[in-house]
Amino acid sequence: MNEEAYRAILSIFSDRHGVPLSSMSKGLADTACATSAPYLLMIECLDQLDQTDPTGGLLITLLERTYKTAAGSLVLISHGHLREAEILSRSVLESAATISYIVRESPQEKLARFFAAYVKQEREQNRKWKKDLEGSPPEIQQDHRTRIDRKNEALDAYEKIIDELVSHFGIHMTNTNAWPTLVDRLTALDRRLEYRTVYAAMCSQAHHDAEDVLNNFMANCHPDADRLAARTEREADTFSIFMVLFGLRWFVEAVHDVCSSFKFPTVVVQAKSSLGRLHRELEMMTKHLDSEEFPETWTTDSAPSQTRACS
Repeated sequence: MNEEAYRAILSIFSDRHGVPLSSMSKGLADTACATSAPYLLMIECLDQLDQTDPTGGLLITLLERTYKTAAGSLVLISHGHLREAEILSRSVLESAATISYIVRESPQEKLARFFAAYVKQEREQNRKWKKDLEGSPPEIQQDHRTRIDRKNEALDAYEKIIDELVSHFGIHMTNTNAWPTLVDRLTALDRRLEYRTVYAAMCSQAHHDAEDVLNNFMANCHPDADRLAARTEREADTFSIFMVLFGLRWFVEAVHDVCSSFKFPTVVVQAKSSLGRLHRELEMMTKHLDSEEFPETWTTDSAPSQTRACS
C-alpha cells in the first residue's frame, strides 16, 4: 500500500469514528489501516454482485456489523480503554467465525439455518420467560405477557421471511439441519484449539471473572508492590491489544473468505496483505508479553505523522 492510500484510509477512519490522528499511535494507525483497507475496497466492488441473489447482501450486512464492532475496539484503544476493547474482541471473533463458516460451503442453506436458529432460540426464551411469571402479581403478569405476545408476533414475521428466503433459494430445511455451536463452527474451520485457548480468555474478560482482581491483589500484596503492580498493568495492557488484534485478524479473514466467494480479486489481495500486517503485530505483541514490556509503537508518543504506509 502506498503512502497516499494509507493516509486516505486513516483519514476515513478518523472522520467516521471521531478519532483524531494525533491520538493514534503508530501501531493503532497501522492496525486501523490494515483492518479497514480490505473492507473499504470491498464496498467499492458491490455493484458487481448478483442482484437476484440476496446471499451477497446478507453477507455484506453481517460484515458491516462486524466491521463496526472491530472499529469500535480500536476507538476504545485510542481513548485508553484497553480492557473494554478486549471485551469487544470476543464479539468480533464470534461474528467473523460465523461469516467464514457460512460462506465456506452452501452459504444459502447456512444463512437459512442461521436465521431459523435465532427464531427457535428466541421462542424458547419466551417460553421460559412466560413460565417464570408464575406466582407474580396479576398486573405484573399481564404486562409481561403483553410483551411476550408482541415478541412472538415479531418472530412470526421473521419466520415468514425465512420461509420466503428458503423458497427463493430452492433448498429443503429439515430438523437435521441444526445450527452448530461456536466450537463446532470453529472445528469445521479447523480452528478448534482457538476455542479452548484464545476464545476462552476472551470470555474470561467479557464475564469480568476473578482473574484481574486476583492479579491486582497478588501484586499489591508483594513486598515490591509498586514495581510488580506496574508490571502487571503493562502485561494486561499488552495482552488486551493482543486479543483485539486476534479478533481483527478473524474479521479480515472473513472479508477474504467472502470476497473469494464473490470473486473480488483485488480485495482478496488486499486482505492477504492486511493479514500479513496483523500477523506481524501479533508476533510483536507475543514477544512483548514474554519481555513484560509494553510496545513503544502502541504509545501515543508515536503519531501517524511519523509513520510510513503499512504493508
